[in-house]
Amino acid sequence: MRRLLACLGASLLLSITMLAPTGAIDHSNLDEDRPLRVEDPYPIATGELAVEAGAGLRVPRRGDTQGLFPIELLYGALPNLQLSLGTTAFTDPQKVDEPIKSGDFRVSALYNLNQETLRLPAFGIRITAHFPTGRNSAGVDVRVKGLITKSWRRLSVHFNAAHEFLSETQPTERRGRHQFVLGASVPVGAPKYTRTTVLGDFFAGQSFRRGASEIVGAEFGVRHQFTPWTVLDAGVGTEFAGPSDRSNFFATVGVSTGF
Repeated sequence: MRRLLACLGASLLLSITMLAPTGAIDHSNLDEDRPLRVEDPYPIATGELAVEAGAGLRVPRRGDTQGLFPIELLYGALPNLQLSLGTTAFTDPQKVDEPIKSGDFRVSALYNLNQETLRLPAFGIRITAHFPTGRNSAGVDVRVKGLITKSWRRLSVHFNAAHEFLSETQPTERRGRHQFVLGASVPVGAPKYTRTTVLGDFFAGQSFRRGASEIVGAEFGVRHQFTPWTVLDAGVGTEFAGPSDRSNFFATVGVSTGF
């Protein structure tokens, strides 16, 4: 599996450098985990393809530092509808106390319900299914997430609320859990220079284990329009409340390229 993931990642990254890009992507649109967990309800344009790849690390309060390498292929299937395929590889220790394991395959659909108006925010919904193709993984897990974005001038506020339906769990593990994210984003240097967006969020959610403390944390990141078809991103964060193995520090960098 690790060799397969390495080949997949190398092939996609090679495509980024060799194919002539034809589609533009926008640094002000927020994608899940690029670089923070907060996202907006806007899909990529109809008929557009995009590749998102990254690298990150997690430093737990207890245990060894872990690297992670996500990769995602996005497609604007229909107006307001985005489909995506992806996976994430973890370095040793690959055993994680979470239902999502290293090498699990995920399929996601993002649908924008309406555009933002002067009175109403933009609404969207994302449904993601994780399949047990990874190491020591079992069961199909599904997450349903609601997305809301409202802007005041250049400041945009985002709220995400999700519920995960977990299968193949043990008696000490939850069959489902809630997750919430409240964040904001703003372009830097507007109106003259708007190639960079800064963003931050606070997040909270139930732990995977029954009876464990809720996870609460914060993140800060930046997205930069490197070319009309390429966006670079970087983010850092911490979980300041939660179980004993929560992350004291985590960071990620990545690139998104449209075709």
